[in-house]
Amino acid sequence: MEIGTLITGIFIGLILGVIIGFIAVKNMRSNSQNKVNHTEAELKALLAIQARQHLDISRQALTDIQNKTAALATHLNEYEESLAQATMNATDSKDSFFGEHASVFLRNSLNAHKSDLALAQPDTQPRDFANSGSGVFVGVEAKAPKENKSEGQ
Repeated sequence: MEIGTLITGIFIGLILGVIIGFIAVKNMRSNSQNKVNHTEAELKALLAIQARQHLDISRQALTDIQNKTAALATHLNEYEESLAQATMNATDSKDSFFGEHASVFLRNSLNAHKSDLALAQPDTQPRDFANSGSGVFVGVEAKAPKENKSEGQ
């Protein structure tokens, strides 16, 4: 009986050991699976937060770009309108280039220069700052001014 009891005790011990080992392995696997699931859940939550932040930043950048392009379009339209008004005002305006008083002076001085003999006779050398011949044509002597037909009559 002693051998039978010994074999029965060993057999019961082995069965209990296998059961306890099976439960221990199952607990370790479930713990590791929980850790993996927990890590995956944390990773998914972190990625979701980062995706939301990225979307918010992208929407803000898009809104800023749209606002700036709208402002640029407004400025371009205003500039185009100001150019159109300036060209319309320039064509409609009767303002002279030199101004009112300068135009009258220039008109009168041009009439005075028409009677100047030096300007009327192209054979004489032009005058320089010293009010004498310019010396551009060194070897050519100035011809005597001819009398105009209008002066002689």
